[in-house]
Amino acid sequence: MIDGLQHTEGENKCSVCQTDFTDDEGGMLGYIGILPVAFCLFCYSGICDMVEQLDDREWEGLEREEIWNVALEIKLDRTNPDLEGFARAIEIKLKEKNSYE
Repeated sequence: MIDGLQHTEGENKCSVCQTDFTDDEGGMLGYIGILPVAFCLFCYSGICDMVEQLDDREWEGLEREEIWNVALEIKLDRTNPDLEGFARAIEIKLKEKNSYE
């Protein structure tokens, strides 16, 4: 047992469906307040999906011109096909545009 969580050498029991799962299968161990919880991959995915559905914020996408500007900023062209860098830059721009502070 680790800090109140049922955990024995890579084996866990889901707090929702009581399925046994290993560390290799994914899932999540943690706390809700002071309550120790463990979620198998399927229940964890379902909880994340439920939270997304409850979030009433609308995400704005990028306009074509904004996407071109990102490509120009990172100097993306046929000689520099850094698609991973482009994806990271797009993600940063989307987060900036949709930050709710």
